[in-house]
Amino acid sequence: MSIERLLATVLLWAAACAGASAAEYGILKMDGEGKALLITAKRPDPSATLLVQYPDAESRPVCCKHLRAADLVPVGKGEAVAINKLSGVEPLLYRVPVPREWTDMPFIGIAAWGQPSRVRNGRDGQLEASDRHGGKSRASLCTSSEGVHLLEPASGRKRQKTHLYLWLGYEIESPTCKAGQVK
Repeated sequence: MSIERLLATVLLWAAACAGASAAEYGILKMDGEGKALLITAKRPDPSATLLVQYPDAESRPVCCKHLRAADLVPVGKGEAVAINKLSGVEPLLYRVPVPREWTDMPFIGIAAWGQPSRVRNGRDGQLEASDRHGGKSRASLCTSSEGVHLLEPASGRKRQKTHLYLWLGYEIESPTCKAGQVK
């Protein structure tokens, strides 16, 4: 193999690694009765494992329990009012069973999947992922006056890589999104 060809292969591999995220993210809404709804912009590979936040004793998100992407069942758009705020289209919705002992009341957390080698809770309920090539990503949830936003910051000039919105159908007394965070 010539040095030029080897260099081109190495550069192509490095560009692919740099552009790839350590994980993909979605909103996981648990109903407290053994069912959950995954709201996502990208379909998880059926062989993937979803790493999902679940509530601790004080209903704070902790990391992570595992669900099989093979158990995801696509559902109709009537299951939730949600939007991908970056593209303006409705996100993908999936039902997935969760063990009842995970939560006995409704809970909304973050699900991650893809190629992360490590996923952990970050500060303020963020979910942080890193891959074996050093790539890192993070996602967080915040609430506006009527719904939940999943935000994944982007690198470079683009403000966000992911912005999903789930309407809850009622007014939230104390929104947690910061001014300018969700437009």
